[in-house]
Amino acid sequence: MPGLRTLRPLPPAWRRPLAAAVALPLLALAAPAAQAEPEDGPAQVWLVEFAEGADASALGEARDLDFEVRHDFERIWNGVSVEADPATARRLGQLGLVERVWSDVVFTGPARFEQITESAAVPELAQAIQTTRADIAHERGITGEGVKVGVIDTGIDYTHPDLGGCFGPGCRVAYGTDFVGDEFDSDDPELSEPDPDDDPADCGGHGTHVAGIVGADGEVTGVAPDVEFGAYKVFGCEGSTSAEVIMQALETALEDGMDVVNLSLGQSYQWPGYPTAKAADRLTEEGVAVVASMGNDGETGVYSGSAPGVGEDVIAVASTDNPAQRMDAAYVPALDRRIGYRTIEESPEPETGTATAPLAWLGRACADDASESDVDGKTALIVRGTCTFKEKYERAVAEGATGVVVYNDRPGPFGGGGIEDLGVPIIAVTDTDGTDLRDLAAIGEAPVLEFAGETVLVELPRGGLASSFTAYGPAPDLAFKPDVAAPGGGIWSTVPVADGSYEALSGTSMSSPHVAGAAALLLDAEPRLEPRDLRTRLANSAKPVPWGDNPDLGELEAAHRQGTGVIDIVDALDAEACLYPAGVNVGDGTGPRTFELTLTSRDRTARDYTLTHRSTIATTGDDRDPGFSAAEPEVTFAPQELRLHPGQSATVEVTVEPGADLPIGSVFGGRITARPEGGGESLTAAYSGYQGDYLSIPVLEHPEFPRLAAIVAQDPDTHEFEYRDLVDGETFSLAEGPDLAALVYLGHQPAALEVSAANADTDETVEWDPESFLPRSPGPDDTMGIHLEDLVEQRPSALEPGRWTLTVKVLKALGDPEDPDHWEEWTSPVFTLAE
Repeated sequence: MPGLRTLRPLPPAWRRPLAAAVALPLLALAAPAAQAEPEDGPAQVWLVEFAEGADASALGEARDLDFEVRHDFERIWNGVSVEADPATARRLGQLGLVERVWSDVVFTGPARFEQITESAAVPELAQAIQTTRADIAHERGITGEGVKVGVIDTGIDYTHPDLGGCFGPGCRVAYGTDFVGDEFDSDDPELSEPDPDDDPADCGGHGTHVAGIVGADGEVTGVAPDVEFGAYKVFGCEGSTSAEVIMQALETALEDGMDVVNLSLGQSYQWPGYPTAKAADRLTEEGVAVVASMGNDGETGVYSGSAPGVGEDVIAVASTDNPAQRMDAAYVPALDRRIGYRTIEESPEPETGTATAPLAWLGRACADDASESDVDGKTALIVRGTCTFKEKYERAVAEGATGVVVYNDRPGPFGGGGIEDLGVPIIAVTDTDGTDLRDLAAIGEAPVLEFAGETVLVELPRGGLASSFTAYGPAPDLAFKPDVAAPGGGIWSTVPVADGSYEALSGTSMSSPHVAGAAALLLDAEPRLEPRDLRTRLANSAKPVPWGDNPDLGELEAAHRQGTGVIDIVDALDAEACLYPAGVNVGDGTGPRTFELTLTSRDRTARDYTLTHRSTIATTGDDRDPGFSAAEPEVTFAPQELRLHPGQSATVEVTVEPGADLPIGSVFGGRITARPEGGGESLTAAYSGYQGDYLSIPVLEHPEFPRLAAIVAQDPDTHEFEYRDLVDGETFSLAEGPDLAALVYLGHQPAALEVSAANADTDETVEWDPESFLPRSPGPDDTMGIHLEDLVEQRPSALEPGRWTLTVKVLKALGDPEDPDHWEEWTSPVFTLAE
């Protein structure tokens, strides 16, 4: 069905024309990636999920169908992957013992940090492990020795000296498999067939960076510097991978005896039921702690988390920024100080040992702006904003500039791209440094910048706060997510030796391995801890993140964005009790909500505890552009004070009443803390809930969509479709064209989507199998295209020439499919289908 390659059961009948909610390794993104589904071939890969109690023998009913079983995931997921055409996949889904058929989604491949984020944060890895207090664990001799951590990613450059320098038994990277080969790209039909081998060498860089955060030991020190690694390569050097491949990697990590698995990848706007999330949950049942990125779509609003992070038993990790960053430095003699800079992507790097020509203030340098001064033969100083870097760059070079310096129009550092190299360096500096340079230029100082190949630490304006990109929960079923947070807003770590050995990357891809490493440290100290214990200990001891949008209010970041907070490894190690569950969904409604927490002692003596509550900021209004509310819920405990003897457990009933001043449609939350008397580590659990009727969130409401459109063309490189409005009286033909599409905007994640067609003259109706658990549209105008030719591909000869309408129905999240009030429906105008 839809060309949203995320969470789509059976089979794809529509395609995404605009920005796709695709899955991606979770580096920070300034905006959702633009990615559309390629043309469906005659055969595709599908994930066939069996009903409870059934297994692959269920396919014995389908001997007359033309399909090939590729892989049986019996141990981690009750299903198989098959290769079949869409019509066959549809028929497989109708077998009695088949629960659902899912299309094998695309996981977009990692890109370099400079290409994907405006934040040029490059903090020392040492700063990050100080934030989580991993360094103190190292001083205690807790380093992850004897613990196996699997990294499912682009592979690991095991030749890197910080990662052991070799591969195989006796090496730090002791296990590993390349599931795909260097040339693999699941989104390219010519490269989509895996070519596996036993060498997980990394040619993409992302996995090596992640592994360095988990456990580098050399020039940089990771969280757990003595762990053994399993390297599971699921991406080629470039391009995408698939759910099938990731699930094979999860299965192999289990077979190799990994204790912890890290997945710095995911599918945005996702439900917990997708096969990768369910397979990750199964690993935890087998005793493997699974840690995954929450996602980088925080700037697109609430319910933006990723699978497998939203899996029920997976530890989903949000990202915070560090207080400072390391950047390349330029010395400014007129200021007698070094300033940090970042080279704009595709520009030549400033050469070490050189200096710029004197700076001259050009202005904003957009097309219609006047030039503030003559920059011929000089370095143009420009302020960021209004128009693109490309426009500013080309303007400066056209006026004779030999270099370009752009300074930020908001606090902090930045980076970017989009230019075409004109042979002139262009660099980006902070707002503060740029303003100082401009002041000097205004008084005739004409400063220069000297490049000596040095670096400098630069303060970050959001240090200690949630990274701007980190995704919001909760999951679409209101499950509490994320679980915890860790530093990810720009991390300096290992990359393949051929790429220079170290680099800065930013995203929840970087926060997740901090937590995977932390889990390894806890297992080093207490090898018998189960995955649930690890998550509880890390979440209970986490420290709250302040709300950064208005620090003067003194509020805490939303619980559904930070979880219980930034992990504190020392307090997790020293915890003398646990509070379970650590994350609670209190559901929807307008009245009080009651839930239970269990406090269990690990102490050697009796101890008294007092329960307290602190609210976190609530998000209000639109999913994509939420407002915020500091309304304080009223919380009561029964009991509020209790004494625990060694090994004893006690249950506390917690009642949360959001209050009438909290706007309807808000997602609210708070922190419940059990404080021990006489000292010791406090224990925290967090909760989130929805104020109002969750079923009232509209799905199909949009001023321009749904609507019919004609398909103009598909870009052969990007696979994106171009559409146009219909012409009055226009006739469509499946054989001759033009092709017809219904463009549908999903305002919230629907639990199901159904498509049918009705003959306007005969009342004949054609129905297609429904899809379950779809993602929402990422941006305010992003749609998916339901292509008529794809519907016909599933049901050949179903639509005869004549006058037809299309109907789209969506079941709201948590809706009852038997209740008509829980569905929304749109029917198109009549269109004419010719021979």
